Amino acid sequence: MYNSVKYYLGIVIIYLFFSCNSNPSSTIVTSNGYTLNYHTISADTNKVYSNCIVNLNIVAKDTNQKVVFSSNFTGLNGVSSFYYDSSVSKSPFNDILLNSFFGDSLSFEMLSTTFYKSLFGRSFSNIDSSNPSLLNIHIKILGYNSYKNQISFHNKIDSFAQIKENELINSKRKIWDTKYLNIFKSRGLYAIKIASEKTFLPINDSNQNNIILDYSMHDLYGRKIYKTPFLKPEYYEKNKDGQLLDGFQILIENFNSGDSIISIIPSDLLFGSKGSFVNEIPPYSSLKVNLKIK
Repeated sequence: MYNSVKYYLGIVIIYLFFSCNSNPSSTIVTSNGYTLNYHTISADTNKVYSNCIVNLNIVAKDTNQKVVFSSNFTGLNGVSSFYYDSSVSKSPFNDILLNSFFGDSLSFEMLSTTFYKSLFGRSFSNIDSSNPSLLNIHIKILGYNSYKNQISFHNKIDSFAQIKENELINSKRKIWDTKYLNIFKSRGLYAIKIASEKTFLPINDSNQNNIILDYSMHDLYGRKIYKTPFLKPEYYEKNKDGQLLDGFQILIENFNSGDSIISIIPSDLLFGSKGSFVNEIPPYSSLKVNLKIK
């Protein structure tokens, strides 16, 4: 009798195990024809509603698996936030959101022009709208919030982003402090001169009225963000305020024409709490700058 009870109890446990671990369908097709592949299916019932704020983590890759857009490069602490207004609700992205709940992780394919126009209302300047490409897009639903709840959510990720920046730049500063001598320091900026080259310009040369900069920018993880084009440095007028970011202004005021400099610059001297969406620089991003003053 005891063995019989154990046998049937075992059958029940096995049945419950497979029942609890059976997943609902992981692929659905929306009414407008997009195939959604769900990698994580949430049990949450929080879904999109009118005038809410949609918080997403987004990664979009081209057919060669190159990342062409990532909220980790643009959003606050990796989060892209959108008002669920008419521009989104009337876009092809609407059916995707209607089929997704808080906590879901899914991927789908969409034309680049449709993707950018749906969420951002325009194409990036580096996207040729006349030649759209097919993107594989992965999104994680981080929340559908009311305006009131969004304030609290934003404050939390804003605080966390500042903590991450401080930890990262402080770790880099400690390395510099032990590795280099004669570090120039100002308002949290660290800089060292790695080379100096005397320049001789004619007295009437118009370049004497300009600041000429050749530079590259990387984030502190090593991702290349920008480099001035080959043989096309940037020109700025001397004695004209507001042309340069504070970090660059500090460098040109404390180094000379012909100097090559490496600097780590905190975000409050660069793009601050807003970042630069076009240049894919997230808020609170300290940067490493290689600068040649010509």
